Amino acid sequence: MANAASYFEKRVPEAWNQRLAAQVARGADGLDLLAKMRAADFALEVEISDGGRFHLTTERGEMRAAPGAHPAPLLTLALSEADCARLEASVGASPMTLLGGVGGNPDFVLTPARVAALREISGTMRIEVKGAAAWGVVLHFGAPPVPAATTTVSIGDAEFSQLLGGELDLQGAFMTGKLQLGGDVEVPMKMAMAIMTPE
Repeated sequence: MANAASYFEKRVPEAWNQRLAAQVARGADGLDLLAKMRAADFALEVEISDGGRFHLTTERGEMRAAPGAHPAPLLTLALSEADCARLEASVGASPMTLLGGVGGNPDFVLTPARVAALREISGTMRIEVKGAAAWGVVLHFGAPPVPAATTTVSIGDAEFSQLLGGELDLQGAFMTGKLQLGGDVEVPMKMAMAIMTPE
């Protein structure tokens, strides 16, 4: 559980806040997006199947680990300790990269408009990355407990890396069978639309 705790309580907030600092460093060129990033307050909950729970809160653009659960998180992630390590190996210290990549916007930043659009989603989706070190994570749009996923998104690890890197677009991945959807396709479609919402 130490790796998951270090990841969600330390490395994820640090990466988020570094992204905010980079926007600040852009000076006048970045003021509009910076104002939107600072206005996007939200909370994330994380449930580790091996027993851990982590709470992240973003206020005025800055993310921090919180001592307790938020009553209305934007998203709850559910995964195992082993999948936590694989998540970090795949997306780095930002689970938002996962949302952006799967949603078709690898440069995704949360703004008030996107937070509002994501809050409109109701459902639970499992993302499965297939390959030598297969892993998965459940995204539940809402507060715990996390119900069984009604949607499955499956993709190979090489294609997943291409999707995150912007080398493979979401529609192309789906049309060529590199990405498969199972169950209720409304959840990933709404998520993709929310992530592509103009800043």
